[in-house]
Amino acid sequence: MSMAAQQPAQPQAAHGPKPAPHGVDPQAVHRLPDLTVEQTAALRARQRTRNRAMLVVLLGLVVLFFALTISRMSQVENPQTWSRPGGIAPNAPAQTAPSR
Repeated sequence: MSMAAQQPAQPQAAHGPKPAPHGVDPQAVHRLPDLTVEQTAALRARQRTRNRAMLVVLLGLVVLFFALTISRMSQVENPQTWSRPGGIAPNAPAQTAPSR
C-alpha cells in the first residue's frame, strides 16, 4: 500500500479562502485604467514637485543638525569636558584596579 492510502483524508476548513467567481483570476493585481499622455505628464510633474520639496526639507535638516553640532562644539573650550554627565572628570585621579 502507498503512504497516501494509509493516511486519513484531511477535512476542509470552513473558514478557508472563498472561491473566485468564474472567469476571475484570484491572483491578479487590481490595475487602474491606463492614463492618457496628458494625465501621465501631470502626474509626473506633481511627483517632481513633491520630490523637490522633500529634497529641500531633508537638506534643511542636514544643515540644521550640522549647525547645531558646530555650535555645540564651539561652546566647549576643552574637549575633555565633552564626556557625559557622570563620566570621568577631566582632572579626576586615575583609579587603579584593586589588588587581590
